[in-house]
Amino acid sequence: MIKAELIKKGIIAILVLGTVLVLAGWRYGTLQTNRYDSREAEMALRSLLTISDETPGTLDKLVVKWQGDWISNHEEPADMAAQIADQLNIPTVNKLVENGHTVYRSVRDSEDLRIRLNVMERQTGQWYVVVQLESNDAGRERLIQLHKLCAEQLKSMEIQAQWNTALQRSLHTKESKDQLLKLTEASLAGNISMQAKERYTDVTTVAISYEAPELPLMIQSGEHQVQMQMAVHEDKEQQDTRITLGFPLITIEY
Repeated sequence: MIKAELIKKGIIAILVLGTVLVLAGWRYGTLQTNRYDSREAEMALRSLLTISDETPGTLDKLVVKWQGDWISNHEEPADMAAQIADQLNIPTVNKLVENGHTVYRSVRDSEDLRIRLNVMERQTGQWYVVVQLESNDAGRERLIQLHKLCAEQLKSMEIQAQWNTALQRSLHTKESKDQLLKLTEASLAGNISMQAKERYTDVTTVAISYEAPELPLMIQSGEHQVQMQMAVHEDKEQQDTRITLGFPLITIEY
């Protein structure tokens, strides 16, 4: 029981670290993306998906997150949130109060695609906008088009937004997590130059961060740059294995 709790805490620590690093990158400019150009944003995402297609297994989850700051300049945040919701064709935003801060939120769920919008008050006149797109393999092309739309829409509204992406595949295999990791690395290395920089392992999971200069998203981690993170997780209960890729870091649960 104690060992299981330690493993769980270790996995959570990796996820929290990834989220903190990404947020730090946005705030201090160390995360580099093709900001604002919708065509470049689309092509960058397509290139990452093409690379990830070399990973074995069935694509179960694809997530793209856009997020960044917006200064009101006497404009109403409710109007800004409503405009984003309208462009994304999602329900009217609801106004909430969470931890003493105003939040405008809208969620749309369908069989192949989930869209989530949050506009959160940081301080007076300053807001943080998050648009999360999530799909399975069937909704992949629709997600790409919405990703392109986000690039256009957020730029037009002067939201200083950047994006990251993560995807997850599952498969049944007799290979151990370490063997599967090496096989996947070999497949990916046929398309990109990559060098392992950070490693985390426990009984069921191995996760590695890579420097891969050819990839379009980057974050500074310590003394080196990271463009990709990969985790292989053995799910004993479901009797399958999940491979998760994050560009530049994994920000979804293994």
